[in-house]
Amino acid sequence: MVAVPRSDTPGPARFRTVRARGELDIATLPELETDLVRALSDAAQPRVVLDMRDVTFLDCSVVRVLLRARTAALSREGWLVLVCEQVPVGRLLRRLELEHRLPHYPSLDALDAALVPAEDTN
Repeated sequence: MVAVPRSDTPGPARFRTVRARGELDIATLPELETDLVRALSDAAQPRVVLDMRDVTFLDCSVVRVLLRARTAALSREGWLVLVCEQVPVGRLLRRLELEHRLPHYPSLDALDAALVPAEDTN
């Protein structure tokens, strides 16, 4: 797994991205958690995207970290969303009935489309 926080836009970042790859399980959890904490601490109102499109395996131990990270973002009036395709992340979220607690999008373009109207109203 490789998790790399990065800004997705030149100039002031609209959000921070943590990219996860490969297998996410108890062995890779500390690295993912460290990267999420770092990304969440970058702003007063953290906006973090966890890009999980290249994740090949995901176990339930990761869900606890994702829920904690989302709670931390929401407590500071920010957000954490996932970018993932249906397998394996989307399937696990559906089985655990967490689709609404962990918002997710199939691509960064879909996320951008969802963000534009919300940010234009401010």
